[in-house]
Amino acid sequence: MRREGRARRASERGFALIAALILLVVLGTTGAVMLRMTGMQQAGSTLAILGARASLAARSGVDWALHQTMANGGCPADTTTLDLTEGFLSGFRVTVRCRASSHFEGNDERTSLSIESEASFGTPGSPDFVFREVQASLVL
Repeated sequence: MRREGRARRASERGFALIAALILLVVLGTTGAVMLRMTGMQQAGSTLAILGARASLAARSGVDWALHQTMANGGCPADTTTLDLTEGFLSGFRVTVRCRASSHFEGNDERTSLSIESEASFGTPGSPDFVFREVQASLVL
């Protein structure tokens, strides 16, 4: 009778060991999935912030071109590249294109300006690369 009790206890110990191993595998897998999801969410948040900053950098390029146009009476140059180095826009490269054309409205000559501003951060193909473009038109 003692042998049967020992055999039963040994088989119960084996069952508990298998259940514990399965539980450890399930918990480990769940933990790994949660860590991966957290990392992806953080990367998505970082890209969203960089995208918003790229939009602001592109808008600042349009503002710069408008200021230069109003101060000088025409486009500053066909293409100008600016590397921003201050504040939260540091590291962005802004390329501004300005095209002017003249036309007449009645007897008055008008100048139409087309301004395109592109802002980028990082290098294409890298995980933190962002690019935004803003366009504006102005008639003087």
